[in-house]
Amino acid sequence: MKTKELVETFLKKEEEAIKSLKKEKGNLIKAISEISKRVNKKGRVIYIGAGTSGRLGILDAVECKPTFSTDLFLGVIAGGKNAVFKSKEGAEDDEKLGVSDMKKLKLKKNDVVIGISASGETPYTVSAIKYANKIGVLTVGIASNPKSTLVKISKYKIAPLIKREIIQGSSRLSSGTVQKIILNMISSISMINAGKVYGDLMIDVQPTNKKLVKRAINIIATVCKISFDEALILFKKSNKNTRTAIVMHYKKCDLNTVKKLLSKPNFNLTSVIT
Repeated sequence: MKTKELVETFLKKEEEAIKSLKKEKGNLIKAISEISKRVNKKGRVIYIGAGTSGRLGILDAVECKPTFSTDLFLGVIAGGKNAVFKSKEGAEDDEKLGVSDMKKLKLKKNDVVIGISASGETPYTVSAIKYANKIGVLTVGIASNPKSTLVKISKYKIAPLIKREIIQGSSRLSSGTVQKIILNMISSISMINAGKVYGDLMIDVQPTNKKLVKRAINIIATVCKISFDEALILFKKSNKNTRTAIVMHYKKCDLNTVKKLLSKPNFNLTSVIT
């Protein structure tokens, strides 16, 4: 096949993967609804997998900190941190490792363990989910095989059927695509439900570089309907905290008063603005 044909083939295959994922809408709603309930109770969301699946879980978890100012999302990969950069294929067969990695986390009742595996048969991931089930922690299985062990043993399942990859056995392709989309929805929607987003603005963004500082100030300007320069002053007064700056503007109060308001468990930013 020529390059043009290959590109067209890959795009068609990815479209098929998305169609398959759309059929899982009901399962997505059920799983994310339950995950959101636990996140609102400060439960952790723990992604666990091997190879590509493990790396995608880590990617999503790592991005949650700067985007939503949260430490509730964790990624665990077979073989540990070194496996993120260098493949450790044998680690995925280690059932004992899956259990020991879960034990290290000291799981609590509001935590959620999400197993990610294209085949749904990865011993490391399956054993971790079995352990989480055993101690009463909510489990979710993400796989490309609806009849797999992971899907059968998980409390909630998200299993878009991927019959065949363009390169057989290369699960980083269509299976990886749908896994990435699923994880995006799990983290983003649960954070939206937790009040970490106002409209389509990430009001809890961490201003850790020049780009994000500018974004934070623009968010303040947009929500408060003020100029960029006015928002900059507010940003500095709020100790560079976007949400705090917005509340300071609408409540016409100082930093200490806002901190007390934000510490209340039932605090609602929308009610302050409206």
